Amino acid sequence: MNSRFFTLTAVLLVGSLLQAPATSQVLGASEDRSIQESVSEWLPSRTAWGDPNLQGVYTFSTTTPLERPEALADKETYTEAELAELERQAALRITTERDAVLTQAEFGTEIVAYNNYWTSNEKGRLTERTSLIVNPVDGRKPPLTEQARRIQQEIAAELATRQVGESPFVYTLYDTWEDHPLFTRCLARPMPRIGQSYNHGLQILQTPGHVVIYYESMHDARIIPLDGSPHLDPSIRQWNGTSRGHWEGDILVIDWRNFTDRQNFQGSPQGNMRFVERLKKIDANTISYEVTVHDPATWTEPWTFVAPWRGDDPSFQNPEDLYEFACHEGNYRMMENSLNGSRALRETYAMPK
Repeated sequence: MNSRFFTLTAVLLVGSLLQAPATSQVLGASEDRSIQESVSEWLPSRTAWGDPNLQGVYTFSTTTPLERPEALADKETYTEAELAELERQAALRITTERDAVLTQAEFGTEIVAYNNYWTSNEKGRLTERTSLIVNPVDGRKPPLTEQARRIQQEIAAELATRQVGESPFVYTLYDTWEDHPLFTRCLARPMPRIGQSYNHGLQILQTPGHVVIYYESMHDARIIPLDGSPHLDPSIRQWNGTSRGHWEGDILVIDWRNFTDRQNFQGSPQGNMRFVERLKKIDANTISYEVTVHDPATWTEPWTFVAPWRGDDPSFQNPEDLYEFACHEGNYRMMENSLNGSRALRETYAMPK
């Protein structure tokens, strides 16, 4: 038994001691249950105490975009032939970029950034759908509210004041550590995890009365009680919010809220956001992960996406393993280099601080 199991178990036990006294709590069902109901009745194994067994190591990597490309209009799904061609093109891109990286490394001709050969995003499998979003039916997020548009415009305008250069070489200047987003400071990653370019792994661990979802990126562990205990007081906000779950048949339903506004999701502060997750094992290697997003201050209506969590994805060289995520809080070397580089760029472009 490896050390990761003991680490997660220890975290779970400590978390369970800190839970508030249990009270009754009933969550409403997700607004869009069509995806879960359309799945054929494959029965998962059971834990020793009788819950559906979701345990294992999975990846949420997929090349299916969150939103349906506008060019595909009302096309909801691909044919088998179209899927095969898209997968062939993805494999070709990986091979081409691998060869380019190896050539550049051999001759020392250029320093390049991450590309699809090094990240697992391109290696993830497509779904048959043209978008992860299933509601609204057009496969796209609903319109932003006027308030949300104004906030996103303010964020973009502030960023523009710290950018120099011309496409494709546009550089962002950092004059203080506070100019960096939480992502590059290695403080937190947006939740739920979608559209991430690498470290897509996660592990699910279950004990009687609790489920733990442990993410490879940022080594975050969500401890989810199933005993009806209440959420924390709304005045207490956390990077990863608070989660409370229950079973509806073979589906694990999780109510997720109490986020901090210092974290963004899809470009907007997520302090008022609430997510209803529905996890169902649909075959021996796959969990259907459905999330309905609620935030009337940001979007004009709730929206739902469905993504596969796969235990046999080719982006995992060893599906039973997760990689160590070694980005420490503050990301010191990145911070030092970016501040020094920003000073040099200001001199090059004769920009006052």
